[in-house]
Amino acid sequence: MANHVLLDNISHKDLKVITTRGANWGDNISCTTVFPSEFAKVQANQPIVFRKHPQTGQFEALALFGFENGENLLLNEQGELQLSYLPLSMQRQPFLIGQQTQYNNGIPEQSLVVHIDLDSPRISTRDGEAIFLEHGGNSEYLNHIAQVLNALHQEHQTINQFFERLLSVNLLEAFSIEYADKNGEKVTVSGFYTINQQVLNGLTAEQLKQLQQQGDLQAVYMVLASMEHIPHLLNKKWAQQ
Repeated sequence: MANHVLLDNISHKDLKVITTRGANWGDNISCTTVFPSEFAKVQANQPIVFRKHPQTGQFEALALFGFENGENLLLNEQGELQLSYLPLSMQRQPFLIGQQTQYNNGIPEQSLVVHIDLDSPRISTRDGEAIFLEHGGNSEYLNHIAQVLNALHQEHQTINQFFERLLSVNLLEAFSIEYADKNGEKVTVSGFYTINQQVLNGLTAEQLKQLQQQGDLQAVYMVLASMEHIPHLLNKKWAQQ
């Protein structure tokens, strides 16, 4: 259960955050949200796939770690996770953005504030990075988290438009991943979408130019390049069975 509360330098003055990556700290996950600005870095380690969010129905981009709930095939035998790039959605843990009503000359305004999940396994009073300085100021670590949260907020504002542009030229297609479990039974993981390479190859010069000008073309090619990691993940899965 999450326990999200507004972060403050009095109640939480002694809190630290364990930044080590691994299963003990909540990294036994099968996927995490990523954004187009991250695709070039993410594709070096993981497949990037799309799916429709089960609650909103909106498309989202995911970096895959595994094919079952709680399965992270990139964890080593010691349960450690080592990536050349850690997605923003993981960097921000255990913090998140909230909104707070503040009054400016009697007019209510919504402002962004930082919340923290007190039930996160990363929270400690002994180990990890200090959130606040001894006299209450923000630590360098918290300043970094604020930058991460702000970047995530900005990305959330534009991600729907990114998918709308891809849909406008029919670039998305559904696909599934199939593998055999340890009993030899076929397992199909469906609900994913990726770039339709045939449609991409058939786009006009003007359509390609628009995608490039909007900053989408590189992201599209990064998604296609990342698909090469799916067989590698499957090999890891078979080796563990």
